[in-house]
Amino acid sequence: MNSCVVMPTNTHWDQKRSLAKYDSIGIDAPVTLPELEENTDTGFSAADYLTLHSGLIVSGEYINEDFKKKLATSRDAKEGVLELGFSVPIAKGGSGFGSCAPITRDGYFLTAAHVLSHDESFVLYATSNSRETYIDYARVREVYRNNEADFAIVKAEMATPRYLKYRTAPLTQETTLFAGGWMHEKGGGLFEDSITIPGQSEFRKIVTTLPMIKGDSGSPLIDQEGLLCGVLSTMRLGVIVKMKPKSAAVMMDLGQINKLIAEDRAKR
Repeated sequence: MNSCVVMPTNTHWDQKRSLAKYDSIGIDAPVTLPELEENTDTGFSAADYLTLHSGLIVSGEYINEDFKKKLATSRDAKEGVLELGFSVPIAKGGSGFGSCAPITRDGYFLTAAHVLSHDESFVLYATSNSRETYIDYARVREVYRNNEADFAIVKAEMATPRYLKYRTAPLTQETTLFAGGWMHEKGGGLFEDSITIPGQSEFRKIVTTLPMIKGDSGSPLIDQEGLLCGVLSTMRLGVIVKMKPKSAAVMMDLGQINKLIAEDRAKR
């Protein structure tokens, strides 16, 4: 019997290598910020674009007075300078956090169901007013959840002026994809396959060469135009050396997403 060495692939080294390879392409989608005097700019790096178009979901246990004070300091950045930053225990290996993808102007997000593992969760989002961009936060409410597909829709009572539009064109083997947790290195990779989830016909699993690390779950998977292709769900924990790292994102039928959000709005 032949033997082989098995090692984890979801490392920071993999993230940085993939980012160096793909992020040099840049993102074509335009971005408008008050710091840009409301002029539209393009050419954002994948990491910066994702920070401005994703949210971080954290357990309510982190939302204490100390957290609020540290978060408030990020609101005092000088006009014309975009500086976003904060410090919370999750950055030191805590649990109860993940990412999410904003899909409307009024606080609806897509995420992985397993990210919502606590009774109370909050979303952090880099929002903007007429003068500056700053980090806002609000409690999230579950709108829809499917544990088998590992997919959820949540709502936060906040404005989300930068949200992601859906990609409707089929992914190809040449499609460059980007993703990453809000607080982590972002990685790039390529599309490999799209598979219908057994027993869940309204969902598709998208297999990519993206590496993942803890906190990436629920992160938006986007193409070079900044269009949303799904949210990260699972990673390969160990593979034979020299095999490419892989991760999977999940996406629900767009008509079904819009229907669920419309029904939720009608109840409020």
